Amino acid sequence: MLFTMKHILIPVDFSDQSWKAAQCALTLHQNAGVRFYLFYSETPDTYTNEVDVVCESRARDLQKWLIKLKAIIQNGQVIIPLRWEGSFIEDVRAAVYDNEIDLIVLSTQYPNIFCDDVKGSHTRSIITRVKCPVLIVPRESKCGVPRQVVLLSDFNFKHRSQATSIISKFIKRAKAHLNILQLSKTGNALTTTQDTNKSYLQTALSHISHSFHFVIDKTMDEALQSFVDMHQVDLVILFAKNINLSENLLFSPTLNQHNDYHKSIPFLVVHE
Repeated sequence: MLFTMKHILIPVDFSDQSWKAAQCALTLHQNAGVRFYLFYSETPDTYTNEVDVVCESRARDLQKWLIKLKAIIQNGQVIIPLRWEGSFIEDVRAAVYDNEIDLIVLSTQYPNIFCDDVKGSHTRSIITRVKCPVLIVPRESKCGVPRQVVLLSDFNFKHRSQATSIISKFIKRAKAHLNILQLSKTGNALTTTQDTNKSYLQTALSHISHSFHFVIDKTMDEALQSFVDMHQVDLVILFAKNINLSENLLFSPTLNQHNDYHKSIPFLVVHE
């Protein structure tokens, strides 16, 4: 099991993309004792004359998914349906608290990754309003065991041991290499604060395979894409506290090129 998580929340709408997220969650968590919570709604966002039909359809979908998932989970694991009925974010928070959720696994729409305009997309709200690690699974992600992982940081805030511990344990179990990447527009020397925060990361991650890198004179999207291509990156990690990077990368337009990390690279967002 790559993560040390045992309680996994998977918000689903029973689409193909939701199935991708569920499969990814099961792939990365194969030890006994893991509980997967399918977080679903039986009703549409607004009331219509067809609400009863929708409820019946969702109930059928749930039963189909439970049969399929129970056939592929490992021994000692369980799938637990968890229905939400009120405010989505408030119910997510309650589910995380009541069930001691360690990780939320979400699917995304492409090309508008994490875009609020996509109907039913709650990804931005979960990342910014729910304090729980979130794994974002794009539509074309293969979601295998990662070997090359990128941690993005501008070193502008003080890192905390809880977040670095999650990252280091994940890298160690995956037997992966962690690339700490600074995306810089100017290439200026680090400030005293940035240097202190970088030194903390060096110490906190000293027991795992890692290296530091920086890219300048490109947009953040272009810089990350270039690094992903060069190092064959399998997964990108972001600190939720680093709002500037999140806004520029997670909620940005897609790249105007064939290779686009938005399509296939999972993001792990870790809270401090």
